[in-house]
Amino acid sequence: MDTTRPSFAPANWPGWIIAGLFWLLGHLPYRVSISITASLAPVMRLLMKKRVSVVQRNLEACFPELDPQQRQELLRKNFRSIAVGIAEFAYAWTGNHKRMRRRARIEGLEHIQRINAGKQGVILLTCHMSCLEMSSMMMGAQIDTSRLAGVYRPLKNPVIEWLQNRGRLHYSIGTFAKSDIRSALRHLRRGGFLWYAPDQDFGPEQTEFIPFFGIQTATLTATHKLAQLGRAEVLPLFVRRDEDNSCYVIQVGPPLSGIPSDDIIADLALCNRVTEQWIRSAPEQYWWLHRRFKTRPEGDPPFYD
Repeated sequence: MDTTRPSFAPANWPGWIIAGLFWLLGHLPYRVSISITASLAPVMRLLMKKRVSVVQRNLEACFPELDPQQRQELLRKNFRSIAVGIAEFAYAWTGNHKRMRRRARIEGLEHIQRINAGKQGVILLTCHMSCLEMSSMMMGAQIDTSRLAGVYRPLKNPVIEWLQNRGRLHYSIGTFAKSDIRSALRHLRRGGFLWYAPDQDFGPEQTEFIPFFGIQTATLTATHKLAQLGRAEVLPLFVRRDEDNSCYVIQVGPPLSGIPSDDIIADLALCNRVTEQWIRSAPEQYWWLHRRFKTRPEGDPPFYD
């Protein structure tokens, strides 16, 4: 993880403008920042036509029991949640963490406390909810910061990459690039907590097709391998904001029984079932913008247009 500050060369000016806006959002009153970014949702739907199509396709496939009007309402709420997430990133990376942590309600903290007292590595299995970064920041007060790290996908913009990495050092020791599995394993073997959200499609390499919302989905085998080679327990962790944005509910489940086992398919299927169950409890807050079902089994037609 690189924390070297980028230059102020003209090529980086757009990134610095965005970083400045993030700083401003992170220092305005919380309700003001949330209102500002929430108001961007209709504009985002107009400008992001391709992503709107992705969300529509995902919702159609994952919630066939809903009628078109219900799915359209879910889409509208989803874009509002994603827009609100912009302010949440700003608060997590630049804001007053002590003040924001008062908005957290953590359920199942005893599971963290039990393991926190020991030396065993822990994978915090989570998923891409729009307020995920807030949960990382809030959990930083419950876990020894020297033991908390994450896995992430490096960003293309060097200024935003710097802002993100610098901000995360306030509540963790940093993050490992998804390609740097060796560092993640060393962290787990030293008794660290590893924040891990494997619910994205990175192509067919090192995946197995496992049901997710009833769809055969390319699922990273790394969850099983990290648990096995890192000698780690797997704790599911889920976050959602309540309907009036006044509180963030973080739910920590007990360790997933039997993981890691000798059956990688069974392990991944359990992880997907747990993730799906929690997403269904707040579907409007999930990152449906992602083309989660892009990689298909051989012979299947393309999932997206």
